[in-house]
Amino acid sequence: MKHYKYKEYIKNIFPCICYGVTCGALTGALIFLFKLLAKQAEEASRQLYFMARQRPICVALMLLALVAAALLMYFIHKKAPESRGGGIPRSEGVLRGVLSFRWLRTLLATFFGSMLSFLFGLPLGSEGPAVLMGTSVGSMCGSVSKNRSIWSRYVMTGGAGAGFAVATGAPLSGILFALEEIHKRFTPMLVITVSITVVSASYVNQLLCEAFGISASLFHIQGFAEFSLSDAHFLLALGVLVSLGVALFDSSISFFGDCTKKWSKIATPSVKLITVFVISGILAFCFDDAVYSGHHMIESVMENNKGVLILLALFAVRLLMMLLVTDSGVTGGIFIPTLAIGAAFAAIVSKLLLLMGMDESLFPATVFLGMCAFIGGTLRAPLTASVLFIELTGQYTNLLFVALVIFTVSFLTEMFNRTPFYDRALENMEHAQNEGKQPSIACFEMKVSHNSFVVGKAVRDVMWPSASVVISITRADESQRDMDNDGEKKLYVGDTVVLRARFFDEDEIRATLRGLMGADHPIERTEIN
Repeated sequence: MKHYKYKEYIKNIFPCICYGVTCGALTGALIFLFKLLAKQAEEASRQLYFMARQRPICVALMLLALVAAALLMYFIHKKAPESRGGGIPRSEGVLRGVLSFRWLRTLLATFFGSMLSFLFGLPLGSEGPAVLMGTSVGSMCGSVSKNRSIWSRYVMTGGAGAGFAVATGAPLSGILFALEEIHKRFTPMLVITVSITVVSASYVNQLLCEAFGISASLFHIQGFAEFSLSDAHFLLALGVLVSLGVALFDSSISFFGDCTKKWSKIATPSVKLITVFVISGILAFCFDDAVYSGHHMIESVMENNKGVLILLALFAVRLLMMLLVTDSGVTGGIFIPTLAIGAAFAAIVSKLLLLMGMDESLFPATVFLGMCAFIGGTLRAPLTASVLFIELTGQYTNLLFVALVIFTVSFLTEMFNRTPFYDRALENMEHAQNEGKQPSIACFEMKVSHNSFVVGKAVRDVMWPSASVVISITRADESQRDMDNDGEKKLYVGDTVVLRARFFDEDEIRATLRGLMGADHPIERTEIN
């Protein structure tokens, strides 16, 4: 028995370690290079716009260059449609088994498409592309497995978490992001694979940062004043008001999405791209805090040197640009731009709290905490938001107050019953991929083959096809079927599993099930009325 358990442990854990270390090292090096080039592209963009301001003819030439860049982006999207839109919802769809993609084409198109966005000052960040490129690296590493279709999703999840961790400089947040936001569940194999991949990537990134004399941190924060119990009522008010900001954010996206459906015949993809590039260029000439990733804007806002009207303008314009950018499908990340929207809103709230008597020394910490609570509310990921605040600030003593604000926002946001932003984006991507197809719902009955992937694994540890659920298990030595309500039951050779699934392509789901259960026994389909 002990020998069997040892073999089972090696079979399940050893691949997680090997894939995790390899994928993490490659992702860490790639995303380091990507971040370095993205920073240089943004600096070059600022210099281009500064020089173009000096002469009217240069402004006209820059506008022509923006149109040309938009058309080039359109060409990239035609060749690699997987690079359209935010990298995070695209990765979520791939990792949940909802969307398909070609890893090499996606990686290259995302890399160069993002650089094009950064070079012309679009309000996009590097974290979304980093997540998608990490997913692509994971797909490459998982492809060496004999059971590619099964191991790839585990390794890709690790690559996505590693990409997020390196892009933000927050490894624990990267682990939680992959589990809480992408899969919305914690299982042993996922935790092990993601943790090893993120640690490997963060280690390689730290080595490269030290070699090049670059900081791995996302923000340069000198130190915040600490909150005390006497500040609890201010922080509770912060949580309530930020939740209203999240509701406004979600409602705006929903309203804009409904409006764009009416304009779809007029606003073609190329027109949308040209519009976004040109508006971004105009803003870069006259109001550059409203474009670019928002990194500099966040640090500037925390210094409390902007008036309420400027903050309102930043919130409104950045929110409008977020709507336009996501609708156009421009390649780039929307995580840091969402942080920037949250920072502008949190700064307005913090100024109100100052009028109510809050100590002015708490202003930077309040803005930063409100910003993290805002992103936690939009993602519906309070744990990730809490750890992100702690990792980026090092303020472990503020944990109680961080929890008070972020979980207040989480509780109130759930009451509004709005679809999260990334989930809405993923729904649009899934609809575009399966347009014209009709889904089927059926049950599949199958037996566990010898040496198949699921042998020795709990039901909850297996990445079953998307939109599927195990409804019964019959043990090989028993005739009575058993329900698996908690996912804790392990599967062994000869067990019969009945799975109910919603799918568009039966050949694809059968191939996935054969990869999981083995090919020794046929898979029987039963229709559901």
